[in-house]
Amino acid sequence: MRSNPLDTIVSKLQSLSEKKVTLGFDGFCDTILKVIRAKDEDRSTSYFESISEFGDYIIQKGEKNFSLELEETTTKIGGNMPIMANALAQFGPKQSCIGSLGVPTIHPVFNQMPSNCELYSFANPGLTNAMEFNGRKIILAEIGALNRIEWKELKSIIGLETIIRLFTAPDLVCLVNWSELDNSTNFWKGLLADVLPHVPHPSKKPIGFFDLSDCSKRTGASILEAIELLRSFSAYWNIVLSLNLNEAAIINNVLNHEKDSEGDIERIGSRLYEQLAISTVVVHYSKQALVWDSSGLHKKESFYVANPKLSTGAGDNFNAGFCAGMLMGLDAEISLLLGHATSGYYMTNGESPTISELFSLLSAKLNLPIPSTLQQATS
Repeated sequence: MRSNPLDTIVSKLQSLSEKKVTLGFDGFCDTILKVIRAKDEDRSTSYFESISEFGDYIIQKGEKNFSLELEETTTKIGGNMPIMANALAQFGPKQSCIGSLGVPTIHPVFNQMPSNCELYSFANPGLTNAMEFNGRKIILAEIGALNRIEWKELKSIIGLETIIRLFTAPDLVCLVNWSELDNSTNFWKGLLADVLPHVPHPSKKPIGFFDLSDCSKRTGASILEAIELLRSFSAYWNIVLSLNLNEAAIINNVLNHEKDSEGDIERIGSRLYEQLAISTVVVHYSKQALVWDSSGLHKKESFYVANPKLSTGAGDNFNAGFCAGMLMGLDAEISLLLGHATSGYYMTNGESPTISELFSLLSAKLNLPIPSTLQQATS
């Protein structure tokens, strides 16, 4: 009989306070918007509910000029790295966050990040307008200075000795949003050439977690180069690659020349795991997530949220929960459970959960009691 997963998680929670995480390299200020479709005489407002509805409206306008009104719902920390770091910080590890967080001082939007996040900035943040449509989104990003910084500037601003220190003895390294940063491949090569050869080899390899983000605008050649660099990082870390359906289909198309292949995700994931020759491949989407590792295929249904309060950052919150599970040494299925719960809470409430909020959600969804030892484990 399988043990209660909540008891299993609680038994490992205290270990997280001793864990160290290093994350890089982006940073954005996110403005979350709704697109107004109409306003009635009584000033009640209706919004475009889906991307297809919004797209049809634009197409119907043809070549005519027209305007649309946007309604801001919130301004918040943005970028894959800060959102993931903010969510993972709720679990308690010590985190070093390297990104475009403001110069010469940290931008005020990032002051809300938890105290166990130490911030290192090399550029001003990008600006993102995220138009949300019932769980889907159109993101318009102005990346600015972040795309003008190359590895040599990053290395000079942060300091090579500091970077080497931050990559010495972490339990987890997270390199995310490769696709959106023009110089991300340059950053990766810099780590491999200037940093990792000078880092003492630990007795146990750290976890190296990668999320490429939406690769649609990247060429096949650049994606292949990134894949080869992943294999190079395997000399130093146990590599985990996290993909959504779109990203998995793009990588599969580049490697195997198969288009429109999102429908057979188990076959695609199995093939990618074999071809990439890394420790773990994760594919997640709104209904479920799947993991391929040395013990086989694992899958877990999501906590589906029909009408999310906020969807921008849901994947980053999934990644944070999943990484928390890996840091605790939990198996793939419980790590997936933590990923889904963290993401589900975020979409429902518009913010990442605390440990107590996470366990309340898990208790309700799994119909299991909250362990009596939870307070002791988090004190």
